[in-house]
Order: sequence, then structure tokens, then C-alpha cells
Amino acid sequence: MPTTPSAPPDAPTIPSTFVDAETRPEPHLAALGPRFLKGLAMRAAGRIDEALEVFNQVLLVEPRLPEPRMERGRIRLEMGQLEDAEEDVREAIRVLDGGGQWSEDVAENVVQALAWGLLGEILKEKASTDDVVFGDEATFRTLLAQSRAAFARAAELDPTDTTSQINALELSEEAEAKAEMTGDFLMDLLPNVPVEKASPVVDPDEPDDDEPGGYSEG
Repeated sequence: MPTTPSAPPDAPTIPSTFVDAETRPEPHLAALGPRFLKGLAMRAAGRIDEALEVFNQVLLVEPRLPEPRMERGRIRLEMGQLEDAEEDVREAIRVLDGGGQWSEDVAENVVQALAWGLLGEILKEKASTDDVVFGDEATFRTLLAQSRAAFARAAELDPTDTTSQINALELSEEAEAKAEMTGDFLMDLLPNVPVEKASPVVDPDEPDDDEPGGYSEG
């Protein structure tokens, strides 16, 4: 069986064993574990394009595996391919809900929580795009509500998932209403656009103290 590569203490849990021909009569699954771990190692090393290709290859062989689909969804999120990312993660959640988890040594609730938390991130990012922020308010509100629900589900599945707990609280209706009063709620979602300093308005009738003949008191 494949072994887990070394990872920093704060890294996400990485599976080391997978369902294979011994527990599921599909021999092609046995070779996919090492390929999946190779993709994880590439992603950790910053070789994103290569990692994406590995996950694509794994899913081409077996599209039902939720973990590679989640990893591809996260890469697509980072690339700004939000629609594709959402499609990947929702499919992973559907498979996990049906008992289709691939890894054997990661608790079922943890894997499900990771998927729901990732969906929350994707929906939150979609809500922050210019087209949504400056577009239909109903779409904006719906995406935020769905993001909040996804984070809440993740926190429910894994009570140790403090990140999802915080996100769910920050997107709560009470926090939203309070922040809207100061305008902070919308500004937090807007892209970080540098603000140009306005040039001072000069009255053409006023003398310029820096020019010869200018008058200044004192």
C-alpha cells in the first residue's frame, strides 16, 4: 500500500491507504493510490500544473473517487476557475454522502467536512467577484447564504474545524446586518483595488506662493 509523504504539522490530513482490489473487486484502483500521493507531493512543492495533470489522469481512470476531485477543485479555486471548482466539489460531496470515500485511514466525517469547507470557500469567493458584487443583489445574498450553510455543515461534521466555525460566524445574518450598518460587510468582499490620491483643486484666481511674485504672510 502507498505511504504518506512527510508533511508539516499544520498540513491537512493526507491518506496513506486506499480501498483497492482486496476490499473492492476493481483492480485498477490499486495503482491509483501512489499516483494520487504523487499529485499531492507536486502540489505541496508548488508544481501546480503538474499536480493538476496527475489528478486529471487519476479521475480519467476512475471518475468516482472524491478525494482527487476535491484536490482538483481546490486547484481550480486557486486558479479562479470557480464554476469548475464548484462542480468538482459538489460531485465529491455527492459521492461521499453515498459512502464512496476512497481513503481508509481518514475518518469519514473529516473527509466530508473538508469537502463542505472547500465548497464554502468557493461560494464565498464567487460572492466576492465583481460581477456578483455589482450585479444582482439576490444572487449575492444567495451565494453568501449557501457559503454560510456549507461552512456550518463542515463545522457540524468536524467540531475541531475551527476555520469553518469562524467562517460560518462571520457570514451569519446577525454579523452581516451589523457590518452593513458601517459598510464593512461589502468592503470586506470587494477586491483590494488601490485608491489613487485625488489631486488638489487649484483656484486659478489664487496666487501661487511658490511662483515669483507670490504673496505669503509672515
